Amino acid sequence: MRFYSRSMLFLLSASSCAFMTMLPTAHAEDTNTFTKLELSASGTTDATPDQLTAIFRAEARNKNAATAQQAVNALVQKVTEQIGKNDAVQLAVTGYDVSETRPDKDPAFWTATQRLSLKAQNGNALLPLAGQLQANGLILESLDWSISDDKREALFLDAEKNAIAELKKQADTVAASLGLHVVRFSNVIMSENQIMRPMPMMMSMARSANAPAAPSSTAQTQHVRANAHATILLAP
Repeated sequence: MRFYSRSMLFLLSASSCAFMTMLPTAHAEDTNTFTKLELSASGTTDATPDQLTAIFRAEARNKNAATAQQAVNALVQKVTEQIGKNDAVQLAVTGYDVSETRPDKDPAFWTATQRLSLKAQNGNALLPLAGQLQANGLILESLDWSISDDKREALFLDAEKNAIAELKKQADTVAASLGLHVVRFSNVIMSENQIMRPMPMMMSMARSANAPAAPSSTAQTQHVRANAHATILLAP
């Protein structure tokens, strides 16, 4: 068994600390010898939207605030029961608002409103129902196609791969033109944005002669885009 004096232990500890503090410095000096290149690229993936969302507004006006609210409450309750019979449609009852309007010449009145959001995976389930809700007095504010969260996540991963592939291609091209080669990517930042372009997928809705006319909606292929920005180290 070996024994070390307190002074020897101090020297060993000090030597170890000095050695460890030298390592990052040497690494930093090596990094500073590289040529740093900043590049940006994007990758896209096309997809057909798989989710249709309809936003409705129930609205009632009356000189009495309570009467206006009761009318809206009754209408929302009625359509909620109607929508509940359709398992293919997801319903969310959202914002409620009551406000008073005082015209210059006409009597004051109260307006009560409440919004409902309906989502479905296809137009066949939602569009005929939307026509019925319009006939029942609901106001259709918007009708939009979108990509569901689960599908978007998978598409974004593909778009990221395309963006990185484009980034590597650019880096190799620039490095070759400078007579250098790519050592490694020292920093990469990814971000997402979505754009749409008109590539229609036509839909025809069949209905009975007595059914109210349903609103029409055309699904358009969408781009899921990923943006990549990187710092790339080059060397001879």
